[in-house]
Amino acid sequence: ATKEQIIRMNNKLCLSSFLPPFDMYSDGLDPFNVEFWSGSYQFFTGAANHCNMQRIISMHPDHFSKHLIYHTANNKQKQLTQLRMVRANHLFGQLNKVKKMAEAAKERLLVDANAKQ
Repeated sequence: ATKEQIIRMNNKLCLSSFLPPFDMYSDGLDPFNVEFWSGSYQFFTGAANHCNMQRIISMHPDHFSKHLIYHTANNKQKQLTQLRMVRANHLFGQLNKVKKMAEAAKERLLVDANAKQ
């Protein structure tokens, strides 16, 4: 985002600031994590006073991987169990299945609506 877009999101589009509160006194011992300080928590959550932005990704196989960000943090590999971690190609398959199910449900609704007319 450009500087102007960030200022607009911070001042107009979000219910409160998604930028870290740099004017807030802190001794560094607060429980805030990296997601808080990066602004991503405030940006994507739907909690009160947050932005509730949604991420739109391409489900085209040639473009999907361009939406992924490789992020490592020393604490995440120890906090999350292996059962919660998903390989990128498995995630793509899971999302594709959900997409196909949604498309089929939409098609059924359209057929039902047309049959009633």
